[in-house]
Amino acid sequence: MIAVGQTIGNYTITAKLGEGGMGVVYLAEHPVIGRKVAMKAIHPELSRNPEVVSRFMTEAKAVNQIGNEHIVDINDFGTTSDGEFYFVMEFLQGESLADRLKRERLFEPSRALQITSQVADALAASHSHGIIHRDLKPENIFLINRGNSKDFVKVLDFGLAKLTQGDEKVTHKTRTGSVMGTPYYMSPEQCEGKANIDLRSDLYALGVILFECLTGRVPFTGEGYGEIIVKHITQPAPAPRSLNASLNKAHEALLYRALAKNREERFQTMEEFRAAMLDPDKYLTTAPAIRATRMDQGAMPTMMSDQGVSGQVVFGGPVGAGQVEPYHPGPMPSTFRHTAGEVMDDDQIPVEKSRKGLVLGALALAVMVGGGFYYMKQKGGGATLEGGKIAAGLNADPTPPAPTTVTLSFKSEPAGAIVVRKDTGKQVGTTPFELPLAQGNDTLEFVFKKDGFQDRTRAIAPDSSRELETSLVPIPVRTVEAPPPPKADTPKPPAPTTKRHSGGSRKKANRPLNDEDGVLPPTF
Repeated sequence: MIAVGQTIGNYTITAKLGEGGMGVVYLAEHPVIGRKVAMKAIHPELSRNPEVVSRFMTEAKAVNQIGNEHIVDINDFGTTSDGEFYFVMEFLQGESLADRLKRERLFEPSRALQITSQVADALAASHSHGIIHRDLKPENIFLINRGNSKDFVKVLDFGLAKLTQGDEKVTHKTRTGSVMGTPYYMSPEQCEGKANIDLRSDLYALGVILFECLTGRVPFTGEGYGEIIVKHITQPAPAPRSLNASLNKAHEALLYRALAKNREERFQTMEEFRAAMLDPDKYLTTAPAIRATRMDQGAMPTMMSDQGVSGQVVFGGPVGAGQVEPYHPGPMPSTFRHTAGEVMDDDQIPVEKSRKGLVLGALALAVMVGGGFYYMKQKGGGATLEGGKIAAGLNADPTPPAPTTVTLSFKSEPAGAIVVRKDTGKQVGTTPFELPLAQGNDTLEFVFKKDGFQDRTRAIAPDSSRELETSLVPIPVRTVEAPPPPKADTPKPPAPTTKRHSGGSRKKANRPLNDEDGVLPPTF
């Protein structure tokens, strides 16, 4: 196994940078010229797996074919004397988009579009070489400082890439139970297990990333992979402006099209998507018409490609004058995200058409068991956007329904803890108790306080009624050591005594024993 201090090729390993499911990334340095590089190596136990080695080599080959400034450079490739596969790539100093989003939650629209347009540039180059990424997510987008840009993009990890040009068609099939792809960013066709995944799947994934950068959350979340996958296939995303009021119709129009369920209704190339991101207002004037559907907190509209209308965003539709086509939503999503895990490769499960309904039905059943579907109908008027201006219609902005209330149950061990809401500093109760709150996806933090115990902060999203229980840790009691006992006093010599002479009052101190009459002369 590769170790720090070992020399591989022309480089000496100086540090371990990180580790993933397939391998380890090290920092290495050329001992003569001092050039720093990153070295990625497969785990030794996986080096004997032909599928893993194939994916590893595919990544190195794909990246070298593309040669775009926004894709990480790979400079060398080989095997160690122990048979471990590795490649050498440029060392990037910065952080992933995932880490940046954790710190900042969301970006200003102009900044979000500037970042994602660079990703689109990288993927446009990738697609021009017949290479589809298939695993685009914030963890695979790296932000570095370059020139005047603090958000210069580098796209990483083409390990799941599919090479489709010429005679070099590559796809990765894995045995049942293996995991490939990340559900939060998978396109509906990937979720359905379709074999003919094309570049529009990358486009959908980038649309999800843009949605997250603009709103602070991914459009589809859930308690498990099945629930997330069903939502990608069946549900419209929440309306972006219901999550971030600073967004405008141009931003929504971009997302509506990028996240269309039918890939024929999305942008058809990365170049087209990138041009729209660089000038959203111009795109809005030519955007195809869309039909709005509303959920509890608003929902993305669906495309109206059959109308063929340009320059219009229509809220409502042909259902009836002043009416919006009804939509039957599922349970509101939770804040579950960034799961450590992935789902099955899109090529790996050949599902016959006759069985697809059964598979989707089973997934839907899992959702129903976890939260249950509920249905609602809502009528509303419409407004038409022409040339970037709103023509007000009947009930253009109907009053949204009152938010659903959920109940959080607070418990502590031991009981009797005071619970304080961290953002407001307000005391909400003493355990055990129940607290009704408006249903939502924003995480709230509560502090449990009890005399003699350490404060404990717990976070929870009020997306459903649930229990929040915590165990309090006693504050350690300091034991004060008793001072050491005083040492025994050394006996003091007896005080000198004075004795009066019978013949007078003169004192004689320390008189010799033979001075019987007390009149001996002193000796010097």
